[in-house]
Amino acid sequence: MQIKTTELPGIGKRYSFKTVNDEQVTVILHHNGSREIYHFDKDEEDDPDFTLSLTDEEARQLGTILLGVDYQPVTDDRVELFLKTVRLEWLRVEPDSCIANQKIIDSQIRSRTGTTIIGIQRGETMIGSPDVNEVILPGDMLMVIGNREQTKNLDNLCKL
Repeated sequence: MQIKTTELPGIGKRYSFKTVNDEQVTVILHHNGSREIYHFDKDEEDDPDFTLSLTDEEARQLGTILLGVDYQPVTDDRVELFLKTVRLEWLRVEPDSCIANQKIIDSQIRSRTGTTIIGIQRGETMIGSPDVNEVILPGDMLMVIGNREQTKNLDNLCKL
């Protein structure tokens, strides 16, 4: 997908792209953090058939939903999202892992691997932005972010 970016002096930035269904979507990110989303069915339309205005907080919450932070729609153990050098991955904590049954802070995952845990799926429960005192349990699916080497290092810890 090709995204066209345009600076809007005094307003913010505009991002426009076409979907695979040939629909035009425009997002305006204002300097104050608010966002406006416009949907056009056809290129030649001047008026959008759908608009949505979001506060900064609402936009961030919608972003986490779109990233799949609290819902994993596929059955694969791993979901990867590449954004240049950043990698978003799901890693399963094995029962005999050296980080199992430890608090996040005590496991020193960040200092040992460079990754950051941004969510934990525990059975049907999703813990977004877990507290550092959250205990990592065997079978937990950790949603982590880091580069390829960092996530690989944490994957190894999840198995050891």
